[in-house]
Amino acid sequence: MKVFFTLALLACLFTFSQAQFPPRNPTPNDTLNSTKVLSDGSVIFSIYAPKATEVTVNGDFQTFLEGGGPIKLSKDENGIWSYQTESIPSDVYTYNFMVDGVKTLDPLNKLLKENEGSYENYFIMPYEGSEYAQNLDVPHGKVEKVWYQSQVTGRSTRFHVYTPPGFESMTDKLPLLILQHGGGDNDASWSTIGRANFIMDNLYAAEEIVPMVVLMPMGHPVDGFFMNPGIEEDPYYEQLLTEIIPMVRQKYNLREDRFGTAFAGLSMGGLQALNLALFAPEEFGYVMPLSTGYFEAQRKMLVEQYEGALKNPDINTFKLFWISMGGESDIAYENGLAVNKIFDDYGIKYQTNTYNGGHSFITWRHDLLKFAPLLFR
Repeated sequence: MKVFFTLALLACLFTFSQAQFPPRNPTPNDTLNSTKVLSDGSVIFSIYAPKATEVTVNGDFQTFLEGGGPIKLSKDENGIWSYQTESIPSDVYTYNFMVDGVKTLDPLNKLLKENEGSYENYFIMPYEGSEYAQNLDVPHGKVEKVWYQSQVTGRSTRFHVYTPPGFESMTDKLPLLILQHGGGDNDASWSTIGRANFIMDNLYAAEEIVPMVVLMPMGHPVDGFFMNPGIEEDPYYEQLLTEIIPMVRQKYNLREDRFGTAFAGLSMGGLQALNLALFAPEEFGYVMPLSTGYFEAQRKMLVEQYEGALKNPDINTFKLFWISMGGESDIAYENGLAVNKIFDDYGIKYQTNTYNGGHSFITWRHDLLKFAPLLFR
């Protein structure tokens, strides 16, 4: 009986293996290039959606184009929707397709920016201007995801850590750079669309930076958006200062002194950078707020309730207090100027920087490229 069953099973398997799946009809999608970069610096966005009635695209590539809002694509006879930009600078750009009102990830592109609750596509223009953020033929560091249970929030949370090439054989304690994302992003943003690990690899290969470990934490570990001055309202600060930084210093054998620690944050993370500079300056030797500034109500609160923080002499002992904006198109531009005016009034020393990429990772990648070589010298 067992022999008969075995023979019958083998016969079935042989028959199944000889079966032919029905052939798949080829489509224009099989050879489509969804983000074709032309030699003149223009980009053709394309998506195959033969049954759609309207397709649009938008993204931070529009920073360098006239107008704003979603751009309509045109449909050809093969069901391919396309739009060609004007020439834009060679860099790294996000984009989103909307197909009949539904946000649709590009199925032909594996490059994704992870947000707090969604994803976006991005692409890299393959020319000289984007080399700073490309995956070049240089030694590469490692990016690690670390999960832990926070005692501060009672929640499981995650952070990313970059270690430089050859870290495993380094015996000296390295300094720590913290890169904080903005509102709506998460701890993966700096290592995806931010390209931080590749930027650091390329700077390290060019001998423009000293070896350092980069921590990229989650910036909003609990629900809510905290904008007020101070570090008591938002549990982020306690979690960062009492849990995450000590954990990372121990795990990666890092320096524990103030001047071996730097903090850079963008937008919401820039507000966190301002708060840390004003209310915990003894923790950091370098602070870099990017594309940020307190709103009017918070500026009034700062001056009326926290004058002691503004007069704290430790603020003027930073080795670098570097405030950067994305030009006049940066949505935080006016708030940033107003905060700088307060700092001027109280004699707080700082440096400024501008990269005209608006309120986007175009600006913040170039910020990292510029301030990283200034650290830990």
